Amino acid sequence: MAAFLWLWYNFIMGLLERVRLAVLGKGKGDKGDSPKHELWSPELGHDYQSFWDKMAEDRDKAYLAVAGKPFGEPATEETLSEHGRDTARIIAQALDVDKEDRVLEVGVGVGRIAEHLAPLCKHFTGMDISENMVRIARERLSRFDNVTLRAHDRSDLSLFPDGSFEKIFFQVVLIHLDREDAFRYMQEAARVLAPAGRAWFQFYNLLHPKGFSEFKFAIDYMVEKGAKTRGRVHCYTAPEVRFLVEQAGFKIREDLSCLEMVEQGFAFEIPDRDWEFYLIAVGEKLEGG
Repeated sequence: MAAFLWLWYNFIMGLLERVRLAVLGKGKGDKGDSPKHELWSPELGHDYQSFWDKMAEDRDKAYLAVAGKPFGEPATEETLSEHGRDTARIIAQALDVDKEDRVLEVGVGVGRIAEHLAPLCKHFTGMDISENMVRIARERLSRFDNVTLRAHDRSDLSLFPDGSFEKIFFQVVLIHLDREDAFRYMQEAARVLAPAGRAWFQFYNLLHPKGFSEFKFAIDYMVEKGAKTRGRVHCYTAPEVRFLVEQAGFKIREDLSCLEMVEQGFAFEIPDRDWEFYLIAVGEKLEGG
């Protein structure tokens, strides 16, 4: 009996360790156990550009970085495209994108949303801080003649003059930035939008149980590694989002935003379960802003 219990204990402990390694991005197929090979490790880089370039060293890593495992397996071209299709539809509807619009996506990644939104507008610009992400996006979006992709190593939109776009969106981007950098992007969004331009800002909700779980995981991982991961998630409350977006120069469109304190009453079917702890602010540029 004692031998059986010992074997059972070792089996359970081994299973828990495999789960832990999977969460940290280690497992079968990884090259070694050094922290530098872990997904989201602090060793990937201490600035945004180096961190995301390391995350996108090859196509498989880039796909995992931008889409996770939405279908239970590493993303393929088909599942990546499917993952972006519904999100693009929701954003396009909220922003009222039309054939005369110039649209900017900040944090374009590998273009999973861009491939579905670009056909709806006059011109689509995708910007990312990672050269590697942009390189992959160029390959994936080469069939479009109305798409421009730019890499930019600063947390601003200084590549673009005032009033360059009618619509702009940030999806799964601001959550990976320090608050100061996120707010700077919001201010810049107001600057580069044309009069009455519209913007989409997505955040994680600290007050939702799943949002707090993401926040807690980032803390536990920081304690384990003894350092903060550059791309760790940052969570907000709905009042914080409202205040920051308004201070950046926007009027909140209440009919299009999802800014309840905890549970959101989405008027659409959510693409995946992570949306349960999203906060969405849709803002219109203030007159004279």
